[in-house]
Amino acid sequence: MRRVLIALTAVLAMSLYFTGGAQAICGGPCLNHRVRQLSSGLIKAEKKIASLSKTVSQQGQTIASQGQTIATQGATISGLTKTTKFVKSLEECLFEAPFTQYGDPEGSFGYLFEEEGGGEIKTSALDISEEGSSILAWFIFDACNPQETLALNSVGGIFPAAKASSDLFSGVSRR
Repeated sequence: MRRVLIALTAVLAMSLYFTGGAQAICGGPCLNHRVRQLSSGLIKAEKKIASLSKTVSQQGQTIASQGQTIATQGATISGLTKTTKFVKSLEECLFEAPFTQYGDPEGSFGYLFEEEGGGEIKTSALDISEEGSSILAWFIFDACNPQETLALNSVGGIFPAAKASSDLFSGVSRR
């Protein structure tokens, strides 16, 4: 037990000697210099933190702006998707055909048309052009429209319904 007490006393004495010696080596000017170094390091760290904080704030604004741009682009893409579907339906449904007017509108020759009451007249008519014939016009047909009878303001194809029928298709014979 005595040995332990002597050893502890020796360790305590040595620690006091070395601790006191360290304070004696670094006096007032040394401590002031060390405090200035620590203060300078603290100021530099605060400036760096402020700079990084500003950078983070700017990046947050940039991210918010990019989020708005992405949302706008998403809406544009959605609109283009609808347009793409419409264009694809046009490709699948619309067909063109060449038409020619056959016969004489004055009635000297042409197609026979039966009038109400049983009479017949010769008239002109539009028909799909025969090979070698001149083409009067190209017509586009909606082959996807399942409607079999004319009903104004009805919807059956890919285009909006007509508001009124034209004289061309009204059944009125022109002479």
